[in-house]
Amino acid sequence: MAETKQQDLQKTHQRRKNRESLLETLESVLVAFVLAFVFRAFIVEAFVIPTGSMAPTLYGAHAEFVCADCGYPFAVGAEGFPTGDRRPPPVCPNCFLPQAVPPRGVPAYSGDRVLVLKFLYDFGEPGRWDVIVFRNPEKPDQNYIKRLVALPGETVELARGDVTIDGRVVQKTDKAQDALWMIVHDTRWVARRPEWTPRWVPDRGAKADGSGFHLDAAADKETWLTYRHRDPAGRPGNIQDFYAYNSAGNGAQFRANACTDLSQSGEATLAGAGSVLVVELSAHKDRFRFEFSARGSGRPTRVYCNGKVLGEAPDGALDVGRAVSFRAANVDHKLVLLVGGRRVLSSFAGNTTPEGDPLYEPTPLSQDEQSQVDGQAGKAAGVRVGASGGPVALEYLRLERDVYYTNEWIRSAGEPGHAIEGNPLGLLPDEFFVLGDNSPNSSDGRLWTLARPVVPRRNLVGKSFFVYWPSAGRRTPLGIPLMPDPTGWRFVH
Repeated sequence: MAETKQQDLQKTHQRRKNRESLLETLESVLVAFVLAFVFRAFIVEAFVIPTGSMAPTLYGAHAEFVCADCGYPFAVGAEGFPTGDRRPPPVCPNCFLPQAVPPRGVPAYSGDRVLVLKFLYDFGEPGRWDVIVFRNPEKPDQNYIKRLVALPGETVELARGDVTIDGRVVQKTDKAQDALWMIVHDTRWVARRPEWTPRWVPDRGAKADGSGFHLDAAADKETWLTYRHRDPAGRPGNIQDFYAYNSAGNGAQFRANACTDLSQSGEATLAGAGSVLVVELSAHKDRFRFEFSARGSGRPTRVYCNGKVLGEAPDGALDVGRAVSFRAANVDHKLVLLVGGRRVLSSFAGNTTPEGDPLYEPTPLSQDEQSQVDGQAGKAAGVRVGASGGPVALEYLRLERDVYYTNEWIRSAGEPGHAIEGNPLGLLPDEFFVLGDNSPNSSDGRLWTLARPVVPRRNLVGKSFFVYWPSAGRRTPLGIPLMPDPTGWRFVH
């Protein structure tokens, strides 16, 4: 009898434990759901990029190509993509070869998926060049993603591709600038077709060496490689704001804006202590010279503007006998000299950015001079890389251009766009102005038909900070659909 009672008590206790366990499980699930909703509502939310207005920083729905000639990989927006019709085919941004499109088209991938910090702007002000998500002022039920370029109380105007605030060009942050460099030509990807004209023209003392060059400079002279740009038709011309992403027949791929904000990078090996790597860039009437000397040589590393030293370091920057990466750039009225990804200048003769880059004021051009320079083939900007004092070996030369913010008109209204050159826009308190990185193909503050073409503070959603699911599609040997490409995981800048 006592044993039966004990068994009944054990069964009752077990049933109670089962009920408590079930309740605890349900409670845990409920708490998890609540936390997930709270997390999504107030902290982090995922968004998918639908269009290519932020390319190449963020991809919308797109197709991917590997150039049939030089092998350069690139993406093309899927909006209006040709599938055997008569629209222009995609064009390689490195060698300008039109790509063949199969009659049934090519596989398309959905846009990048990004995580957005929603609470950030509740505790601090948005920063210029942030990539932000906001409710579209024209259609508040839609979320847009653009780059923030102007802050409350400022007057913004686009001038020759640059953003000016209160009449002064503003410099991008390092990370934003890295995201906004766009390829002009890269020697790692070599075109093989017979009609291809090499872009780098060597002096007598320079010769091609695989994907690089050997400059055999004597002690008392300089040897040069000169870049000669050609347009997609093979004609000599200025470097322009070409977007391969837009080249699939939507009419925005070939632009007429000459780009003078350029970056020349690569790897250099100095043969001896007397060897000096020299990079020269030009923008209209201005000439910039970057001298990279050898460590321990006693010769300073210098940056010049029109023959005047703007910045220098007392010693050299490159190691002898070892390949070292370098970058020389003219962008946003500043001159950037990097070795191994780091700045090396330490003393300056003029104004500098907070990061230590020399600033300069462009030499003014008259309207006649401007039209003449822009109209002449290849005269708006120039690039050459050279050696002095001894041999220098070069590899992986990559020429890039800065984003060029275009002056668009509001076609439906027949009026100039907001904040374009000659039509500046003053922002009121709690107003922000945004632009897309894919400037010729972006519906942003320039083109909104609102009385105030701005993003009010109340419309801010948050800051995009991480691509957690890069453009979903079949990319792996496993053939799993909608599988993310882990090589595309990255922070958004």
